[in-house]
Amino acid sequence: MADAAVTPEQYRAYYWSADVEQWRFALLLFVPPTVVFAWFDLRLYGVSDAFFGFTVVRVTFTIYSLWLAFSLRRLQDRRLVERLLFLWTLWGVAVLAFNALGRPPDFFGHYVLEVFALMLFYSAMPMPLTMQGIVGLIYLAMAMPILFFYKKPPTAIYTINTAMVMCLTVFSGYLIARRIRGLRIDALGARLLLEEQARTDALTGIANRRAFLDIATRELSSGDRVASPAAALMLDIDHFKHVNDRFGHEAGDLLLTEFARRVLLGLRSYDCFARLGGEEFAILMPGADQAQARALGERLRAAVAGQPFMVRGEAISVTVSIGVAEVAPGETTVDGVLRRADRALYDAKEGGRNRVEVVA
Repeated sequence: MADAAVTPEQYRAYYWSADVEQWRFALLLFVPPTVVFAWFDLRLYGVSDAFFGFTVVRVTFTIYSLWLAFSLRRLQDRRLVERLLFLWTLWGVAVLAFNALGRPPDFFGHYVLEVFALMLFYSAMPMPLTMQGIVGLIYLAMAMPILFFYKKPPTAIYTINTAMVMCLTVFSGYLIARRIRGLRIDALGARLLLEEQARTDALTGIANRRAFLDIATRELSSGDRVASPAAALMLDIDHFKHVNDRFGHEAGDLLLTEFARRVLLGLRSYDCFARLGGEEFAILMPGADQAQARALGERLRAAVAGQPFMVRGEAISVTVSIGVAEVAPGETTVDGVLRRADRALYDAKEGGRNRVEVVA
């Protein structure tokens, strides 16, 4: 599975719990500087209208930050959470603008805070890249007019240097966030690939025993199956050992692959087909009773026996024996129905092979 196969839904679902904790950490990390700057406001403005104005802005931002930090764990709507966080970042940008306009025109010290806030935002706030890009552009659209038309630098070059630092901070911060996301996608893609490999038969590409048992267990334990039948088929290629002995194991592997392909062509999209091991295969048919499962077994038997398998230019005639069993009413595990299907398979072998038997 390539990294490109990781969908946004998979990414969001897999990293959601970790992102919630990361967001809470970042939100709480923004609170102490906000409170500390209230002390600077008091020292700068004293008890005045300007001080109270700054206090209202900082207190409301702090309250929203704390509310959001402690609400994230219980909010279930992920898109709502992302919108609330986006609103929080826009509010944060407004606070930075208010702070810059409230400082004396010849004061540039607050830009240190802005660089810190931007880098923390990009590195510690795992938001969608589109949102992070928009936030960066909004910040620059707010900050540049204040820098060029309100601030009074000691020299002209000072303004240019400050503007370059702000632009580089936004640009490099966005690249850092993009790099972090790319690494996380790579890690998730590798994990999904390993999980897929662990559930897939490496030779035939169909489900393996582990995947089959998991799927069957979920299907049979589902409440929706109570009123719906289900059946299982066990398939075993007849005299497969003779094929290996005569043509070699590589030819046997090619035969198994072609056998699986041929069977798949006769199944419904929601049937579960797996290789249990060696030349033994199993099928779970949701919504099918014993008669329907037997009919499928006969079609598969005919499809296998009706045309030789071509392996390296050699025509190899192959047959298959199949055992069929229906899931009993109230049966919620797959073990019982597989045992009955296996017993029917044994009867098919004993009855001459190349046949379908239904458990008595």
